[in-house]
Amino acid sequence: MTAFNFRCMELERQWEATRPSPPPVGETLAQIQRAMDEAGDAKEQVFSEIDRMRDDAVEFLRSLVKIPSVNPSEQWEKPLADYLAREFRTMGMSVDQIEPQPGRVSNVARLEGAGREGRTLLFDSHLDTVPPGDEAAWRFPPFSATVWDGKVFGRGAKDCKLGIASSVIAVRALQSCGIRLKGTVLISTTADEETGGHLGIHKLIEEGLIKADWAVYGEGMPDKVVIGHKGLLQIRITTRGVTAHTSRKSRAVNAILKMSRVIPAIDSLDVPGVEPHPIVPGPPVASVNMISGGFKENVIPDRCSIVVDIRFPPTCSVQQIMGAVNRTLDDLKRSDGHLGGMVFDPVEPLVVARASSISPEEPVVKYLQACVQDVLGVYPKAEGMEATSDSRWILLDAGIPIVNYSLGNESGHSPNEYVAIEDYIRNIKVYALMALVSCRPA
Repeated sequence: MTAFNFRCMELERQWEATRPSPPPVGETLAQIQRAMDEAGDAKEQVFSEIDRMRDDAVEFLRSLVKIPSVNPSEQWEKPLADYLAREFRTMGMSVDQIEPQPGRVSNVARLEGAGREGRTLLFDSHLDTVPPGDEAAWRFPPFSATVWDGKVFGRGAKDCKLGIASSVIAVRALQSCGIRLKGTVLISTTADEETGGHLGIHKLIEEGLIKADWAVYGEGMPDKVVIGHKGLLQIRITTRGVTAHTSRKSRAVNAILKMSRVIPAIDSLDVPGVEPHPIVPGPPVASVNMISGGFKENVIPDRCSIVVDIRFPPTCSVQQIMGAVNRTLDDLKRSDGHLGGMVFDPVEPLVVARASSISPEEPVVKYLQACVQDVLGVYPKAEGMEATSDSRWILLDAGIPIVNYSLGNESGHSPNEYVAIEDYIRNIKVYALMALVSCRPA
C-alpha cells in the first residue's frame, strides 16, 4: 500500500455510524439508579482504596511519563507498550499485542468477567506523544516526570498517559478490594494516534481484537463528556516557478513569492454550503502550518510547498473542501499576470480522518455523566469538540458507542505539560465507578 493510500484510506471507509436509536432517556436513568444502588458498598470500598493507593498511583503515572514514546522516534511506542504488557500480565489480565511496523506496538488487555450477562467496557488510550519541542522552554526535563506544586510534569502526562494510568489503577483498585465484575473490562493502549491511528487502533480493530458494548476514550476535559469531533484533512500545495541566479532575477519566477499570495487565501479558506452540526461545533477551519522552499541562498527558488491542516464537522465532506481549495487556487491563477501567472502541482491529500458523533441520549453517555457527577458533584455537558480523535475508528469501524473523558487540561502538546495529582485521583475514581456500574459486581 502506498503512503498516499495508507493515510488516506478513510476516504473509502464508512462515514456514518449505523446504530439503533437509543432507548428512552427515562429508562436509561432508571437503569443507572439501580446500578448505582447495587454498587454502593463496593464503590465506597474502591474509592477508599484509591485514596490509600495515591502514592503508588502517582509513581505509576510517573513511570509511564519517564518512558519516551515520541511519534516519531527511533523506538516509537514499543518500550512503553512492552512495559504495560508486563504490568497487565502481572495483574492477571490476558494481553494481545500487535506490531504492524517495527516499533509500532499496541496492546489489548482483558480482565474477564464472572458472568455472561455483564457488559464489556473498553478503556482506550494512546501511547504515542508529540516531541517535547524546545527543551529550554520546559521548567523541568520533559521526561523527568517531576512532581512539583501538586502536579506531575512531563511530555505525555496529560496527553494521553493520564488516561492509560487511570484505567490501569482503576482495575488495580477493584482487584485489591477483591471485587469481581460480571462484565469484562478491556484496556487498549495504542500506537500512532498523533498521526491518525492507522497503525494503532485501526489495526487492532482489523485483527478483531476490539469488541465491546461501550467504550471510554482516555483523553478529554473535566467539564464535558465529548460525544463527537471534527474530521481532518491535511494537504500539500506546491507552487512552481523558474529558477535563476539572483543576478538574473528578471528572468526568474520566484515560487516563494507566488506562495506568499496563496497562504493568506488558503488560511482563510471558506467552504460554502456547510450546515451547522447539532453536536460538533464550528465551521471548517484551515491553517497553513508548514512551509518549505528554495535550495540555495543565491538561487531564485522554483518550488515552494505548504502543508495545510483542515478540520471539518460531520456535515462537511472532503470533496467539498477540495472543491473550495481548487476554486481558490483557480481564482489566484486568473488574478496573477506576472511572468506567466500562477503554476501549481496538483493538490496532494496527505492524511484523511473522518468526523464522527453519537447521540447525547446513548446510554454510555448518561452512565458516564452520572459517574462524573458522583465523583465531582457536577453534571458534565455532553458536547462535541473541534479537534479530531481516533475514537472514530471505534465508533465507525468497530460499531462501539464511545465517549471521550478525562480530568485533563489544556497543556497537551505544549511545554510544561502536566497533570494535577488531585485531578488524576478523581479521574481514577470516575473510571472505577464506570466499570462498577457498567459491568456490575458479581
